[in-house]
Amino acid sequence: MIEKKDVIRMRIPFPKTDAKLARKAHMYICIENNYPKKFLKCQTETPNRVRSNSPPYQYIKTMPDIHHNPFSSPTLIDCDKSFVMDQDIVISKKLLTTRRRDISAALFTKLIEKIKHDKFTEIVLEAEIVTQMNDKIMLADRIKCYSFDTEGLPVIHQNL
Repeated sequence: MIEKKDVIRMRIPFPKTDAKLARKAHMYICIENNYPKKFLKCQTETPNRVRSNSPPYQYIKTMPDIHHNPFSSPTLIDCDKSFVMDQDIVISKKLLTTRRRDISAALFTKLIEKIKHDKFTEIVLEAEIVTQMNDKIMLADRIKCYSFDTEGLPVIHQNL
């Protein structure tokens, strides 16, 4: 199971399932690991992404630092919106970032404070589509009892 602060790589059907961005895995920070799971998007900083007239408007810029994050490049954490699953899901540990699995408590606290603004939105995603785009994510309601194998993949003990 993933925890708050964990950083995973997954595909998200946003802005739509056939979008070029949706076909590539991106990093997301888990800000809520109970139902409904919620994530903030991370994106590598580029000159085009740091303009006041283009999203993200609210963000935290973080530099690579193995003591605080798993990023290998300067990264913007989008604080305009979160992605929320419409059903409970189980995410394999295989999707965790490899340099470091999570962000530091200090960075997490800073993020939670930064998203407390009037224009923050939650984009609800169809978990069924997310599971179709990511083979290491499963719908929790289809599993009665599960554990994880040594590689972090869910092992189903009994289907509903």
